[in-house]
Amino acid sequence: MANLLRTEWYKLWHSWYFWGIGIFTFLLSSILLLDSKGKTSNLVMASLYNMPLLYFLIIVFIALFVGNDFGGRTLNAYLTAGHKRGYVFWAKVMVSQIGCILILTVPLLIHEIIGRFGMKERFPEISGTFTVAFQILFVVITMCALPVVLAFVFRDMGKTLAVSMVLFFLMIFLMNGQHAESLIRILPMGQLRLIALQKFDRTTVPLSLDFLWMFILYYSAGRIFLHADLK
Repeated sequence: MANLLRTEWYKLWHSWYFWGIGIFTFLLSSILLLDSKGKTSNLVMASLYNMPLLYFLIIVFIALFVGNDFGGRTLNAYLTAGHKRGYVFWAKVMVSQIGCILILTVPLLIHEIIGRFGMKERFPEISGTFTVAFQILFVVITMCALPVVLAFVFRDMGKTLAVSMVLFFLMIFLMNGQHAESLIRILPMGQLRLIALQKFDRTTVPLSLDFLWMFILYYSAGRIFLHADLK
């Protein structure tokens, strides 16, 4: 397992699309701050408010990072080398999640630094920073789970990208529809908006529901991968 994690981490750190998508995410997130001006109380929350719109970049990253391994038969090589399927699955999942978290949260950290030291008088400090950070991290992990799971289900970059994008636009549509007030509490993308608007608590952002999302998704994907024919 440790060797698999080191290999996957090396691949992540040296992949052009990880760095390319990460830089583009930061630039786009910074541009979108102009649109969210006045909607939130500070710079980092304005950045967080726009994070759901950046979800499509995570979909592209996961489709490339996981889909290429199926297309290039890298995972088959792991199994041929004697690694257990469960270890291969979780090593890929964990490193994919790390990449996803870094792409989405590094812009937040940079905007937090700018907000604290560059615009302190305009963007006051948030109360309960540790709690907010934990909730953001947990929701981001849940949000990243869907494209990762779809990549293991379809084992094809094109199908993973297409289905994930359809679901992304569907969620955006639902978040702006007539039932948005109730759905926004269920969808991780909507929960990020609630946190950004500082309307979060145990009722509006049910982390137990996020945990249930992750359990169902990863359990299903793991079972499918363990019994999949990779020949």
